Amino acid sequence: MSKEFTVLYFASARDATNVQSEKISLPPQSTSISLENLTILLKRRHEKLAPILENSLYAINMEYVENDDQTILVKEGDEVAVIPPVSGG
Repeated sequence: MSKEFTVLYFASARDATNVQSEKISLPPQSTSISLENLTILLKRRHEKLAPILENSLYAINMEYVENDDQTILVKEGDEVAVIPPVSGG
């Protein structure tokens, strides 16, 4: 059985992926994935998501995290929200 985490997409990220959420398996023999590798994985899964991810925030289990923090890992069962910036006009 694969170890999975959930990615939730909001606003323009949802529009780019055409899904509200999806389950993603952790890499084989891994118990976690870094935010940097998660970003790479999501860009590969959803071509239209790539430019949106450049300025989006991540929240893991409802806690905002810094995208460039190398110590934060996504683990089995986590929920990762992709929250694009709000464009006001």
